[in-house]
Amino acid sequence: MVLQHDVAVVVDSSSCLPEDLLRKWNITVVPHELIIGQRSLRDGVDIQPSEFYRLLSEDSSEKFTTAAPQPRQFRDAFVAASQQASNVLCLTLSSQFSATYRSACAAAAMSDDSLTENRHGGPKIMVLDSKAAAGGSGLIALAAARWASQGMTLEQVVAGVEKLAPKVNLLAYLDTLRYLSRSGRVNKMAAWAGTMLSIKPLTELKLGEARMLERPRSRARAKERLLAVMRQRVAGQPITVNVMEADAIDEARELSQRVQSEFNCRELIVSQFTPVMGLHTGPGLLGVAFYIDDESNSGIEAS
Repeated sequence: MVLQHDVAVVVDSSSCLPEDLLRKWNITVVPHELIIGQRSLRDGVDIQPSEFYRLLSEDSSEKFTTAAPQPRQFRDAFVAASQQASNVLCLTLSSQFSATYRSACAAAAMSDDSLTENRHGGPKIMVLDSKAAAGGSGLIALAAARWASQGMTLEQVVAGVEKLAPKVNLLAYLDTLRYLSRSGRVNKMAAWAGTMLSIKPLTELKLGEARMLERPRSRARAKERLLAVMRQRVAGQPITVNVMEADAIDEARELSQRVQSEFNCRELIVSQFTPVMGLHTGPGLLGVAFYIDDESNSGIEAS
């Protein structure tokens, strides 16, 4: 078998990448599990965002929970990806938020022996914690897949990812704190106070650490503050941007137009939160993931 590239990229479904980009860059996705009552559904496979947000908005007594992919799911993905390239790079959701990274590492250890049996020498499987989530990890995965398509080696792609990850910004505002409270990420009193005051918290995720930046009291104000933070950090430099939404596509399109007109965008994509991500934020989230796209992000030299 003649393999097209040195590296195939695998991600988990929390990267929330649009289907057309997954196909274009041959990125393999391992779905998280969404558990509704007694039903276990594969994120983005057995249930799509539109159906999920409808169910979430209904007054139901059913409990919604999530689970990281099992090692066997990653192992199957590694086997499939190894048919496309000589080596496999797996990028996961930040280990601060999920057991996904540990599951992928366990799968890589399981896979080495079985894949070696099928091919002399066997592929190398590298698992990296993206230290990001949603649109942030999605941007990192897209960059890795592009570098792989340009013929870069596994070592070069890994070096590029490790260089890019600290540059990725993720800013988002929520419509309510209620869903973060349900998942245990915000206490119930804070969620109640936020609802009473109509707070739309502007949050940031950077290198696996989440923090609240501001507490605007309207969606319009939250959007303007998000754009102001972007302007301050970008300072006129070219950027690659991922506009993210959770059941807020019209607002996402409007925000995309604002970003396109106000910033020097080398690339702009719009992505929708999958059910597993949307469960923790609820509907109405709007955000951006971006990085300054200069020459230092390309042409990674071989070590």
